[in-house]
Amino acid sequence: MQRAAAEQILGDLACPLATPALPSRLVCGISGGADSTLALLVCLKAREFKPEITVQAVHCIHGLDADDPIWLAHVKKLCARLEVPLKTPKLNIIYGGGRSPEEISRDERYKALLSELKGGALVLGHQADDQEENLLLALKRGSGPRGLSGMREVTEDQRGVILRPLLSLHKAEIEEIIKALGFDFVYDISNSYLKFERNFMRLKVLPLLRSRFKGIDAAILRSSKLCAFEHDLAQRTVKPVFEQACEGRTLNLSAFDPEDEALALGVLRMFLDKVCELPPELRILEEALRLCRAGADQMGIVAVPGTKYELRRFRNTLYLRMPAALPEPGSYILKAGERARLGDYVYELKAGRDPQICFALDEDHPEVTLCFGLSGSTRLKPLERAHSRELKKLYAEYGVPYFERESVPVVEDGQGRVLALGNIASCDAASEPSQRRWHLEIRCVISAER
Repeated sequence: MQRAAAEQILGDLACPLATPALPSRLVCGISGGADSTLALLVCLKAREFKPEITVQAVHCIHGLDADDPIWLAHVKKLCARLEVPLKTPKLNIIYGGGRSPEEISRDERYKALLSELKGGALVLGHQADDQEENLLLALKRGSGPRGLSGMREVTEDQRGVILRPLLSLHKAEIEEIIKALGFDFVYDISNSYLKFERNFMRLKVLPLLRSRFKGIDAAILRSSKLCAFEHDLAQRTVKPVFEQACEGRTLNLSAFDPEDEALALGVLRMFLDKVCELPPELRILEEALRLCRAGADQMGIVAVPGTKYELRRFRNTLYLRMPAALPEPGSYILKAGERARLGDYVYELKAGRDPQICFALDEDHPEVTLCFGLSGSTRLKPLERAHSRELKKLYAEYGVPYFERESVPVVEDGQGRVLALGNIASCDAASEPSQRRWHLEIRCVISAER
């Protein structure tokens, strides 16, 4: 390839990065290989078109290979030549937990790169061969259209903006361009290790397919692109239904028909995606759908692998929650100005004036007794009721999910008089409304800690 042709390709790749819609800070992940080297050159070329662009190179040191110093020295020399600032974070990679070494290394690398964005965009050197390998790996995992659609040139999600300008080029083309531009690159020997799934696809599966099927590369990329279209179209159909059904970490099952399997699975996938931030397995989605289709008294649990979340069903609502340790049965004194941590719940007396949940206390010694583990047949009489009713029926009447009921205590004063049912209803019938200045606040703190 002639240098002029390489310069033309470089300019064509850089133009989309210089649009006003994209950030002016470009953070380029650079390993020293051909792909990331060209990605860095594209960033610098984009700066010629848009002078306000700043470029930051980041080389992650994995600390697992004897060649780390060689790659670092090469990257330092390259960045010095290009006059690009370089950061070299050291990753803390610990293998285990049922996750592959590739997955753990990738996650730690992304974490380090994304920490440098500061409102900018991350530029990566993924190319067409990577796209093909992704589709084959997704097939191996049994992925749907989302997994098969591969990477996009521009991705904007909760992580930030990620740009992949080289997806139209294959590795061999990139190496030609780099050489024509007068640069060299290093080769990572670990790319030849067949113990890694991606390397096996690259070195064994793809060459075999190419030897048997002419044009297989173009066909794979075309299939990936079509899957991306199908996924985007499905998302447009699902999104309005999901937005109507979802409120925080709950899903209103009345907003869609669980018997419409394609739509229901799409809504459930979007629901799990929103909170868990990883694509759920089809098996988990199917288990969740069975929970949605079950009767109103269904008490099943669906654990979400790779997260600390579980799905629970109560009536017509699906809850995505972390399992919480409940308070031990017994009685606990709680004074105003103090907090009681019982299991994964915190209880505190708060000032308030809502007569439906507030109660009166001794002004000199404001304290209550929180009673947990009472029999469901225990009878209470909320203020708005003419007669008492069993505790288990009150929980149901007030819509307290069965898996949270043991966290809602009966509140008594020092004489054993019932003041309230947790933070749900006042039972303090003996006092005047103007005297009811306190209520019980209950918070589950597990989400904030994990």
